[in-house]
Amino acid sequence: MRKKFLRTAAITAAVTAAFMMNGCGNGGQASQTESAMESGTVTETVPAKENPVSKEEEKGANSEANGSGEVLDREENAAEYLNVYFGVEAGQDPDASSFSENLKKVAGEEAPSIDGELTWMAALQAAVTAADYEELALSYPEEKAAGRLEKHEITADNLNGADQAVLACALDVSLISERDGKRAAAGEAFTSADEQQLLMAVAEANGDGRNYLGMASDQDIYGKLDQMWNSFLIFDDGQLSQVGKTAVEQGITTGYGIKSAAYDARFLPELTLQYGHSDIKHAHQLIGLLNSEDIDAKVQLEPKISIYQYLLEWGPVPEATPTYEVKQFDDLYLVYAVEYDLKLEFNSTEDMQRFDSVINDFAKKNEGNEEAVGLIYGSWWQPLYSTTRADMPQEEYHQIFDCVVTNGIYSIHPFTLPEDKDAVIGKLEELSGGLEVEAVERYCNTAFYHYLKGEDYQ
Repeated sequence: MRKKFLRTAAITAAVTAAFMMNGCGNGGQASQTESAMESGTVTETVPAKENPVSKEEEKGANSEANGSGEVLDREENAAEYLNVYFGVEAGQDPDASSFSENLKKVAGEEAPSIDGELTWMAALQAAVTAADYEELALSYPEEKAAGRLEKHEITADNLNGADQAVLACALDVSLISERDGKRAAAGEAFTSADEQQLLMAVAEANGDGRNYLGMASDQDIYGKLDQMWNSFLIFDDGQLSQVGKTAVEQGITTGYGIKSAAYDARFLPELTLQYGHSDIKHAHQLIGLLNSEDIDAKVQLEPKISIYQYLLEWGPVPEATPTYEVKQFDDLYLVYAVEYDLKLEFNSTEDMQRFDSVINDFAKKNEGNEEAVGLIYGSWWQPLYSTTRADMPQEEYHQIFDCVVTNGIYSIHPFTLPEDKDAVIGKLEELSGGLEVEAVERYCNTAFYHYLKGEDYQ
């Protein structure tokens, strides 16, 4: 069943708000400050208050061919994902009632219910309908359905024509693997693990699963990054812009950023870091750096519009482009610049925690290496990345708050330190005109935390 996009966006927002590098305390100044540092004109901005396994072997161990050359990679953490995004709590012994309830959580209330016993074929019939493939399944003549099952080396003589069509359809649209197709045809029990995989398949078919470009280890990931980056243009929301502009005028923040839930990666929060930057060449090299360290991760590039005050002392206002514009509001000039958040969902907590040391070693400037020798392109003095995960190493990650104001699919993201959070949220609520305002707890890297506190430039 196709759910309304705003409902999906609301689910996503409830899980984790997007992290912007612009906000309470630094506004959109991070990129501006970095470029200024490179030219030597600015030095600081003070905030306003075992045995190795190859990636190919690992993929092979966790994936299964569906018989047509395509690989199905149903997540080992499907249960956690379903719980985080849909509130599904799969039991050990699913029955028709519990499966029907969970299917509605994933696909919407219009998803079909199962009457009688929960079998593989009953679950597949409901899943095919919930994933909007019902008419496709009905289009299979008996001869075609039998031929498709034969191609998958599945004997289904015990199934009637309608069930064979459903099974063939489920295989052809990758709702199930060939192995599970054989189990379904053989009448094997439908287990809790089967329920989780099938519900994830329905979510993915409806566009409600992860939204990402691919794995860092994919050979074509670099081209996909470029293609996504080249599609980004300035976007805006009038009501949120008014809130943000007034916040800058009143000194609540020096800038802010706006994001769209349409690009949200919908990654599993416990394994996800968000990394902000403004140069796509840096993203290319960062992904290559991860590969050189044998760290793999799911990758999504999300646009963010960095909005911050433009000072006339910087020089004449440049001409507007589709990705950069300076807007004038009486005596206030605000930059609207397209940047990005690189979302990374790691395969393990260990890889996620290694990321900090990799950045510090190969993607961060430090005193004594002002020329960035031995660092990847576009390395900053104060790179910025964060997570909603609270149990990260305390010496590496520090509590901050993303002050999120949301209007439909759009949201602005001022940042603040914990000691300023209540005051900032209160002021934003006064300006928001009834829009949703939420303080989202995040944990950022040490260098960016120093930036927010105004304690250090590195």
